[in-house]
Amino acid sequence: MHLKNSLLAATILFFLTCTQEVQKVELSSPGFGVTASSIDVADEGVDIPVLMKTDDVIKGMQFTLTWDPNIGQVIKPALTPANPNFTISASDGDLGEMKVLIFSMTGDVFNTDDPTVMNIPVRITDPDASMFSLAFKDAIFAGPSAIAYEIPVSHARLKINP
Repeated sequence: MHLKNSLLAATILFFLTCTQEVQKVELSSPGFGVTASSIDVADEGVDIPVLMKTDDVIKGMQFTLTWDPNIGQVIKPALTPANPNFTISASDGDLGEMKVLIFSMTGDVFNTDDPTVMNIPVRITDPDASMFSLAFKDAIFAGPSAIAYEIPVSHARLKINP
């Protein structure tokens, strides 16, 4: 009887561990997106790094960020210092959707030596939520002469840590 109870307890513990664990996504090459697996609840918010790996010449990109506005708030992304001559234009994102356009008025090329190309500030507004999803819809990566590149996109499904 003791063995049956031990096996039952071990099985339940195993399934609870498996359902709560979030796997870290490996970014493909080429690839664009978020590889983080969790986010901490913080009053001031946290920055979620966005990575890009590609050998293509990228001169601009656009995408639509989507998330559940009942769980979190997303603020305009900020580029890392490796790409100082690029501009980000973004809609306000009040309804869980933000259109983002990134371009260079001088025709610069994205520096992808460091795969972290931008950070997305996120503030969790529902600390009782267990997951926060952030998706990149309709992503377009533009090269010279308006060439569009197909780059796989990794969306974020982040476990919320209290």
